[in-house]
Amino acid sequence: MSMSSLRNFIMIAISLLAGLSPLLAADLNAPVLTGTTAEGTRVEIYSDLNPLVINRIHTWHIRILDAQGAYLPAQLNLSGGMPEHDHGMPTAPQITGQLENGDYLLEGMRFHMPGAWQLLIELIIDDTAQTAVIDFNL
Repeated sequence: MSMSSLRNFIMIAISLLAGLSPLLAADLNAPVLTGTTAEGTRVEIYSDLNPLVINRIHTWHIRILDAQGAYLPAQLNLSGGMPEHDHGMPTAPQITGQLENGDYLLEGMRFHMPGAWQLLIELIIDDTAQTAVIDFNL
């Protein structure tokens, strides 16, 4: 292969990698937020927007793991807001599916102002309700 052909091949490969879907890219990053329920269930949130910023709609992968790091099937609901301002989320993000790797896809996430945020991840695992509370600042 000539240097010119190799250079073209590398440029095409880089272009393809740069165009990967945000849904795939979310798996390549470290979690942007994590929390643990009182029962020891871990919640990891991976975002197609990292770092999280204000006024951008984005998508999350939510990973539910047991204490040993194994995926757990769960029903989940996300709510939250800014407790200091006494308001909820500016959008109504929804779980729209479960991915092949076991992550849950949450679409429509947006934060509209800087400050202290709180997320409540309500889980039902084996008919038992659990809640992870995640506090963070933007």
